[in-house]
Amino acid sequence: MSPEEWTYLVVLLISIPIGFLFKKAGPGLKRWGAAAVGLGLTLFTCGPHTLHSLVTILGTWALIQAQPCW
Repeated sequence: MSPEEWTYLVVLLISIPIGFLFKKAGPGLKRWGAAAVGLGLTLFTCGPHTLHSLVTILGTWALIQAQPCW
């Protein structure tokens, strides 16, 4: 198996038990825990390229905040 396939397998194997843990957690833990796990998995799989995703997310958030709600 190639290194990318091993990485994909590890992500899948980590995601399954975490999903079961979040199923029983409260809303606060689900929200912040899922964000932390998602960021961790993104850093694990993408490394420094995660910065591009974070800039995109922050830009989208800024645009949403700048638009008035109708």
